[in-house]
Amino acid sequence: MLTDNDMITLVVNEPSWEDVILKIVAEEGMDPWAVDLIRLADAFNVYLQKIGETDLRVPARFILIAAILLRMKSDILAAKRQRTVLSESEKPPDPMLKILAEVPPLQPPLKRIPLGSVTVDELISALKKAFEVKERRTIRKDRLRRAVAQVLPVDQEDITDRIEKLYSQINSYLTELQGSVEFSKLVKTWERRSIVRTLLPLLHLTQEGKIDHKQEQVWGEIIVEARKNESKA
Repeated sequence: MLTDNDMITLVVNEPSWEDVILKIVAEEGMDPWAVDLIRLADAFNVYLQKIGETDLRVPARFILIAAILLRMKSDILAAKRQRTVLSESEKPPDPMLKILAEVPPLQPPLKRIPLGSVTVDELISALKKAFEVKERRTIRKDRLRRAVAQVLPVDQEDITDRIEKLYSQINSYLTELQGSVEFSKLVKTWERRSIVRTLLPLLHLTQEGKIDHKQEQVWGEIIVEARKNESKA
C-alpha cells in the first residue's frame, strides 16, 4: 500500500496518471497481468484525497481517470450482485424467466473494458482511448462555440435598449399598417447578424405579452401583430 512518503514523492515529481497507476499496481502487490480494478479504483481515489489534503491542485486528467475507474468498479460490483441474485434463486417461478436469465445482456455501442481482471497495458490503452474521445468532444464543442460567436457576437448595446427601440419601431409600423407588420420590414439589413439582433428582442416582447407573432409556413414570413388586450389598453 502507498505510504504517506510515497504519496509525497509522487506529488513532488509531478507524475503522469500512467506513472501513478503503475506505482499503485506495484505498491499494492497486484499482478500486472491481472489487475484488480476494484482495488485500483479505491487506491487511486485515496491518492487524489491525499493530494487534496496537501492543498495541491488536482490535475483534471486525474479526476477523469478516477471517475472512469469508479465507473468500472460499479459495473463490476453490479455484475457480481446480479450473478448472486440469479444463483440464490432455487427455481424460477416461470420457465421463461430462466431462459431470459441465460440471455447475455446487450452490449453498449461503445467498447468497454471487460468486467474482470485486465493487464496494465490493456487498462492504460483503454484509458487513453477514453481521453481521445473526450478531447474530440471538447474540440467539437469549441468549434460550435466559435460558430455561435460568429453568428451571435458580443453586443455592446444593452438588450433592454434594443427591446425598447424595437417596440417603438413596431408600434410605428402597426399604426401605419393597421395592426400588423412583416418581420422582414423590422430588419435593417437582411443578413444573419442583423436578423438575430432583431429576432431576440422580438421574442422578449412576445414573452412579455406586448405583441403577438405568427408564422403560417415553415421558413415563411413572420407576421407581427399588436396583442388584443394591449391595443385595448
